Amino acid sequence: MRTVFFKLVIVLFLNVPNLLATNSFLVKKNKTDFRIVLSNTPQMIEETSAKELKAFLDEMTNINWIIAFEKDVPENAPQILVGNSSRAQKFFPEIIQDHIPYDGIEIHLKNNKLLLTGHKQRGTLYAVNTFLEDVLGVRWWTSTEQKVPTYSDFELKPLHISYAPKLINRDAYYYDALDPVFATRLKYNGHFQEIPPEYGNHNRFAYYVHSFYSLIPPGKYFNDHPEWFSKINGVRKHERSQLCLTNEAMKKELIINAIETLRKSPGAKFISISQNDWHGFCTCEKCTIIAEEEGSQSGLLIKFVNEVAEEIEKEFPDILVETLAYQYTRKPPKNIKPRHNVIIRLCTIECSFVQPLTASVNQSLREDMEEWRKISKQLFVWDYVTNFPSYILPHPNLRVLGTNIRFFVDHGTIGLFEQGDSYCTVGDFVRMRNWVISKLMWNPNLDENKLIREFLVGYYGVKATPLLLAYFDTLLDKAEATGIHIGCFNENTDEWLNYETLCKATEIFNRAIIVTELANGSDSEFVQRLRRERLPIEHVWLMGYYKFKSYAESKGEKFMGPSDPEEACKKFFDLCEKYEVSAYREYDTPEMFADYKDSMLRKFGKPDPVPDEN
Repeated sequence: MRTVFFKLVIVLFLNVPNLLATNSFLVKKNKTDFRIVLSNTPQMIEETSAKELKAFLDEMTNINWIIAFEKDVPENAPQILVGNSSRAQKFFPEIIQDHIPYDGIEIHLKNNKLLLTGHKQRGTLYAVNTFLEDVLGVRWWTSTEQKVPTYSDFELKPLHISYAPKLINRDAYYYDALDPVFATRLKYNGHFQEIPPEYGNHNRFAYYVHSFYSLIPPGKYFNDHPEWFSKINGVRKHERSQLCLTNEAMKKELIINAIETLRKSPGAKFISISQNDWHGFCTCEKCTIIAEEEGSQSGLLIKFVNEVAEEIEKEFPDILVETLAYQYTRKPPKNIKPRHNVIIRLCTIECSFVQPLTASVNQSLREDMEEWRKISKQLFVWDYVTNFPSYILPHPNLRVLGTNIRFFVDHGTIGLFEQGDSYCTVGDFVRMRNWVISKLMWNPNLDENKLIREFLVGYYGVKATPLLLAYFDTLLDKAEATGIHIGCFNENTDEWLNYETLCKATEIFNRAIIVTELANGSDSEFVQRLRRERLPIEHVWLMGYYKFKSYAESKGEKFMGPSDPEEACKKFFDLCEKYEVSAYREYDTPEMFADYKDSMLRKFGKPDPVPDEN
């Protein structure tokens, strides 16, 4: 029987006393007897893993750690066995390399032998990174900022960890998450990460969603074959349209193009056969009959994708064909089921993200997902954790991140894409969100509140942490209290963030900066980071400055906004420039951001002088 690439795995995460208790010291009195040991013929990923381990052990201990082949190290010597080797097989016969699930890790200690290995593609690197994090305390906050503790003594405690993630495709779209080395440290492996071979590669797609017009370009085909495209209001068209999925000639051409693309895409694990990013489905008689019989346009889509996937499988039996359950195809069909080599990617774009997906406001999505789970064993999800019209605004979805990820996993999701602020570096605590989401993708059972607190303490300092938590609570409590639908297309915060709450949140954030300045100095990294994270709340003040000032005056209250809005606006954009912001919304360009900057500065600047008529 052919092995399907994606399979659910049972998670085993044990911390139990080792049968062979040990008092082994990894480091003692600034010395070590351990060596990093590789197979005599190591794989590329094992060599990378050993180099990564050495680099951090060198920094932690100020020792030049030795990487050696097993043939050069006596069997009785203390050693860290990295990857699969005859030495590892001898001392850990219970760990069978071919039985380790996808991305699974194995970390075990027996006497003076420490094993760090995993699934052959990149599991060994994940095992090394897990050991560095969970045992030795390394933290990779961002691609350029990390915490590496130092040790003169470190005693190894009993270790017995076998773990494989249920989410075997983990993809996030934050600016920093696109750094390939940092992505591997966060254990991302999705299409956007573009991880090089020496770090285990990523899960590559041939095309990546919205692929109809990539496979059947209108510029090439429409003039000669208008019948291949959607019939809308009685007319065949290609502008903001789809394909006519009952047209046999079009299907044959699409199959030829898809197979040719796969031939040119060695290493791809998926191909997306999916609708364009708009409506415009075909309403011809044949398409309409199938859609009506299935109670959803998804029935027509799945029937078509199944037929394409059947042909693809003949030449590419291990390729999975992905399609979307998105907008007009989100509702599952009544009768048709996806083939075994077809993956459904459900999209949450219509949801409210201030409430969890388990809430009544998101009942429709929840019901659709439950129905998809009944007919498809391999679900992907495209989730939205950003605000497309304005990245640089508070986005009150922090409390639902963990709940929603667990909901996805509990409902059969094996691949998750979290679409974040990829085009902006100063969004609403984007570094923290990226870090927390990566941890929850790897292990959804982790407590997101503990993760948030850990990041805040490590990245912004102990003094700021309780105030930042109070800042989050102030905004989130207000957003939740409104009961409104807060999706991913909010031009401003007018519907949920009123003047009183804005003042309270601003006061709390300002205190976080003040106490951190007193504890660490006004130019400390903690303070610089906090000033950057304050930009979203400053953006709210600038966007609604005159409205807020008028409101305060009408109430006879002291105005809490900037005393000099022009100067505040200049400082805002100076910081944006410092952190190389080139976009504040989706599909923005540097030129558009420059125009936005000019318009905001004109809003508060002095008007141009009236020309002298003489």
